[in-house]
Amino acid sequence: MAGRRKPPALLFAMLESRPLFRAEALAAQRQSWLGAVQLARPLALSWITAGVLAVAAAAASFLFFAEYTRKASAGGVVVPDLGLIRLLPAAAGTVLERRVNEGQAVRAGDVLFVIALERPLLAGPAQGQVRRSLDERRRSLAEAARTQKALAEARRSGLSARLRALQAEAVQLDAEIALQQQRLALAQKAMTRLESLQAESFISPAQTQAKSEELLEVRAAAQTLVRQRAALAREQAELEGEAGALPLLAGGAVAGLERDLAVVEREAAEQDAEQRLVVHAPRDGTVSTVLAEPGQSVTPAAALATLVPAGATLQAQLYAPSSAVGFVRPGQAVRLRFEAFAYQKYGHQPGHVLRVSPSPLAASELAALALPAAPGGEPMFRITVALEEGALALPLAAGMRLQADVLLDRRRLIEWLFEPLLGLRSRV
Repeated sequence: MAGRRKPPALLFAMLESRPLFRAEALAAQRQSWLGAVQLARPLALSWITAGVLAVAAAAASFLFFAEYTRKASAGGVVVPDLGLIRLLPAAAGTVLERRVNEGQAVRAGDVLFVIALERPLLAGPAQGQVRRSLDERRRSLAEAARTQKALAEARRSGLSARLRALQAEAVQLDAEIALQQQRLALAQKAMTRLESLQAESFISPAQTQAKSEELLEVRAAAQTLVRQRAALAREQAELEGEAGALPLLAGGAVAGLERDLAVVEREAAEQDAEQRLVVHAPRDGTVSTVLAEPGQSVTPAAALATLVPAGATLQAQLYAPSSAVGFVRPGQAVRLRFEAFAYQKYGHQPGHVLRVSPSPLAASELAALALPAAPGGEPMFRITVALEEGALALPLAAGMRLQADVLLDRRRLIEWLFEPLLGLRSRV
């Protein structure tokens, strides 16, 4: 134990060979007289840090609480819900008459256009000869009907005048009969007195005989007047009967002529129908567009006019490619922008989806509807949209072009941001 202890001299030697402090510490102590270094942080840095934190918090809040609506855009046109009737001629020809104007209300069966056909069934001299014959028969029958009516009117006037004359003659004859009856009564009284005087022998029988002859003459004159009155009454009755039968007789004759004239008119109309085409309104409605004018050549492929059915309401038909209709469902809200009315000034017309066509329309079908085809000839799906009433007081009309946004769904921004990650996790 004593042999293991180191001598004190050796310890002092070891202490002298190993300093108590490191060399770096001693070097730093030798420069302590220069002072310590202090880093001062500026005050603006605190404000900047607070601002950055506030912006980060606002951004996080915006991501968590702000919502984004996904939309599907499509173009379309305004149409009536009952359809837009395009009036097409049945054959090629030239417009002779246009009997309707734009905005005019028409009834079913009204004549809208008269068209001269390019290839009538009869042509050349034969057609002209038939037409001249029909016109001549028409003029002849019409003249005969007018003559018959004039004769009937003249006969009626003559009968009326004759009846008035007979009535006046009957009045005069009745007065003569009354006067003759008075004379007869006086003559009979005178004869009675003479007979009494003859019985008393105041007068001779010859005087009585003369008075008797005078009485017979008066009685004969009275009977003659009565016979004349009876004959006058018979003539008056005959004239009244003839006057009563005259309208029937004249009407029958005129009716026969008018029947013949109607046959000629029908034949002329049939010939006109072979040369002309009359376009009628198929149903009640309002003419929205007139596309043909008199003198214009038309074909069965070109519409003469368009007709909006009565009672129809306007709706929008959108046409979108398959990539835009995958999430479109009935009832979804739609915002419409009409090309005729700047949405920056008039705003959006709200609506909602009624139905989506189950099959697309080909480019040829879109061309038939006068709609622009999709790029590359891609088929388009039709989306029918109902317009909400009272939203915008705009004078809409069928055929107006529009652009629309179908509002598909609303989500928070954070959901849209992490949707790819969530989809990736679901696939894994």
